[in-house]
Amino acid sequence: MHWLPLLKHLPLLFLSCLPLLARAAPESSVYRFERLQLDSADGSLHYRLDLAIPRKAPPAAGYPVMYLLDGNNALAELKEDWLKELDGGNPPLLVMIGYEMDGLYDMEQRTRDYTGASSAAFLELIQTRIKPLVQSRLPVDQAQQSLWGHSFGGLFVLYALFEQPLAFNNWFAASASLWYQPPTYDKAMAFAGIKDGPVRQVLIMRGSKEGKLPIKSFDGGSMEQRKAMEAVPIEANREVARHLSEVPGIQARYRNFDGLNHSEVFSAALHPALRLAAGLKADF
Repeated sequence: MHWLPLLKHLPLLFLSCLPLLARAAPESSVYRFERLQLDSADGSLHYRLDLAIPRKAPPAAGYPVMYLLDGNNALAELKEDWLKELDGGNPPLLVMIGYEMDGLYDMEQRTRDYTGASSAAFLELIQTRIKPLVQSRLPVDQAQQSLWGHSFGGLFVLYALFEQPLAFNNWFAASASLWYQPPTYDKAMAFAGIKDGPVRQVLIMRGSKEGKLPIKSFDGGSMEQRKAMEAVPIEANREVARHLSEVPGIQARYRNFDGLNHSEVFSAALHPALRLAAGLKADF
């Protein structure tokens, strides 16, 4: 099913929630910033990697590293007081995976990468090209790697967890759009856990004012697809967290943000995930 053309018909209210213009990297006394470009293997896709590098010397094992989807917007959301908090712990190297563009979101590109059949290729890009590129430039603790994403990005985090559960140690999924991709919800609820390696930490977050987007805008006119989407419960994020908390090899938690809608969760979910990646406590 090809849903990308339907993105043109997103409700105006949803689109109005998205910031339009990118902001410059924050000035920081505890982090410095670098920007890298990376093309897909065939040269058709162009990615921007914004690195926030701790000024503090790395530990002997290297920096913990946190990969953030929707990197253009993640960079714009960073605050100096957050970064100073991280400096009080074991500050992670932040790798914000975005796109070569002036704005914060590219709906077509993020939909391609984070959902559907193309998500396998994007996961391979992270594993085989982005990670090695980062590790070739900076000392990284490969036993302390995190992945964070919101909305379609949160959906991708859960997809990647079930495909390659050993790829990251910490998995942060905010407002995962599980309704959009019912097979990921089904796979989540059937996931039997991890037998190898250390326990993986999973944090799933959602706002109390979130609801399903109008499914008719995304079902491609297929009644079968519509029924599959509608079968994913409103509380799918909470249900997945509950199930994962009961399987071996996973320590899962759920965080509800009272009074926040879908777009507001982006920033609210980013802050505690950053703290956890730095080995600090989050306000749960």
